[in-house]
Amino acid sequence: MSQFDIHTLASAPADSTASLKALEQGLGFVPNLAAAMAESPVLVNGFVNLRQTLATGELTGVEREIVAIAVSRENDCDYCMAAHSTFALMQKADPRAVDAARAGIEPEDAKLAALYAFARTLVRQRGHVGAQDVQTLLDSGCSRAAVLTVIAQVAHTSMANFVHNVAEVPVDDAFAAQAWERTAA
Repeated sequence: MSQFDIHTLASAPADSTASLKALEQGLGFVPNLAAAMAESPVLVNGFVNLRQTLATGELTGVEREIVAIAVSRENDCDYCMAAHSTFALMQKADPRAVDAARAGIEPEDAKLAALYAFARTLVRQRGHVGAQDVQTLLDSGCSRAAVLTVIAQVAHTSMANFVHNVAEVPVDDAFAAQAWERTAA
C-alpha cells in the first residue's frame, strides 16, 4: 500500500499543477504515477519537461516506448510496463514487437532489437556498456546522438520506475488492458 498521495489538480502543490495540466492536455488524464510525483514539484516538473524534450529527439515514438519497456522490465515496474505497452500500441507499434519486449525477447525489427538490447544492457550494467554494445546500436542505423538520447530515455523511464517501486501507485484504467506480471527471460 502506498504511503504517497495521488494528487489531483486541486490537491497538488501549486508548483506542480502546470506539469499535471500539460499531461492532462496531452493524454486526456493525469496518470496516477505523475499524480504521486506531484508531491515533489522538482520531480514532476523535471519528469514532464524531459518527456516533452524526448518527444523532439531522433527516436520515434515506437523506439522510445520499446526502450521504456526494456527499462521497465529490467527495473521490474509493473505500472510502467502497462503504461509504456499502451503508449507503444498508441504509437502504432507492431503488437508482436510489444509482446516480445514485454516477454524479455528482442523484437524482430533489427533497429528495435538493438535499442531494446542496448537499453537492457545499460540498466543491467549500470551504464557500463562495452564498445561492441554501442557499435551494434550504431550498426542498426542509430546515430551517435541517438545513442545518447537512448541514455536520456533510460534515465526518464528509470525515474518513473523508481517512483512507482517506492510509491506503489495503482495502474490507471487506461493502462489496465496491458497489465503485466514478470516472466522469466
